[in-house]
Amino acid sequence: MRKQLTIAILAATLVVAVAQPAYADDEAELELKTRKTAAIVEGDTVWVSLSWTVEDGDARDVRFVASPRTRGVTVTYPENTGDHSSLMVDDVLLENEIDFASFRVHVPYGTRSFRLPVVASWTDDEGKHSEQFNVRVPVARHRGDDIAMSSNDLGSVSTGDPVWKAIAWTGIAPELTDVNMTVAGPADLVVVYPNEGSSTSLHYDAVLDDGETDEARFLVDASALAPGSYSVAVTLTYGKAGRTHSVDGRLTLTVN
Repeated sequence: MRKQLTIAILAATLVVAVAQPAYADDEAELELKTRKTAAIVEGDTVWVSLSWTVEDGDARDVRFVASPRTRGVTVTYPENTGDHSSLMVDDVLLENEIDFASFRVHVPYGTRSFRLPVVASWTDDEGKHSEQFNVRVPVARHRGDDIAMSSNDLGSVSTGDPVWKAIAWTGIAPELTDVNMTVAGPADLVVVYPNEGSSTSLHYDAVLDDGETDEARFLVDASALAPGSYSVAVTLTYGKAGRTHSVDGRLTLTVN
């Protein structure tokens, strides 16, 4: 009788165990691998990539929105996603897969290292989820010259024909604004600026970014000069971090 009772209790326990389904946590967990970005030079605008992975499932409809809280810092996203960033391949992150999300970050002059909050949202078999992550963004100061004259000389000009000349400039520091140039040669050299202005700006616009080269143009009339080589003074002014700066240089003009 005792043996039969024991078997009955074990059978009832087994029925209860089978009747209660085991709990399984199917929520996919996004993990930020890039906690610190490369340094951004103050005044610059660069693309920043963050590396992501997911555990305990697959994440779908993955989106990232950055909300900078540092004054002047702005974030824009890839054109194909508009108001958010997604992953490089698509908006799905498979379990243990690694993919990247990109943001274009502008850091104004005067900014120091800061933390950038990024909210990630995704869906899985359990529903919709979101979580905020903080990314450290180091900011470096620009050192050295801001701008460089890329032209070596002004070439030659005939005494009989006025000719347009150009001086090329390359930005070294980020975001140089209101770029303007004047030239001054010997007394009998006539210099005419576009639109009969008192100076000339760059060909495309008045802004020069780091690594960008543009040129400033002006008309030279050397009809009153004797053939020979002449030194022409060049002065370029530009704005940086709310202040006006200037660079002086000299180039040689050959009159034939």
